[in-house]
Amino acid sequence: MEFLSLNLENQSTLLPKPNLLRQIIVVASIVAGVQFGWALQLFLLLPYVHLLDIPHASAAYILFCGPISGMFVQPIVDYYSDRCTSRFGRRRPFIVAGALAVAIAVLLIGYAADMGHMFGDSLEKKAYPRVIAIFVVGFWMSGTITWY
Repeated sequence: MEFLSLNLENQSTLLPKPNLLRQIIVVASIVAGVQFGWALQLFLLLPYVHLLDIPHASAAYILFCGPISGMFVQPIVDYYSDRCTSRFGRRRPFIVAGALAVAIAVLLIGYAADMGHMFGDSLEKKAYPRVIAIFVVGFWMSGTITWY
């Protein structure tokens, strides 16, 4: 019995202490990845916003709506994921749903012009209301999901 207690005492001294700096770097790298993705998305999509002749004031609202709606979506998703009793776990169903939603959002953004023309926007006119609507929905979805 004495051998067992000594063994346990020695084991507690041999356990590595958590490295706080390493934990901070790991958490910061996750956030940095999200920020990098968001910055890349804004950088690549701003020329497309101007190509669609969306006014600058409206473009600012479009860019702003994703983070704002994500601010409301994140607590709702967190609430339901904390109470999820799926056989796949608490988080996995939400991760899969988010990944599918991002895939749909990317498809909406990438094919907004094609879908807008398919739904009736004319190539001869300079205004493309359906293309803009599809683009805005895709951009809004991607911004919302990126922030949750």
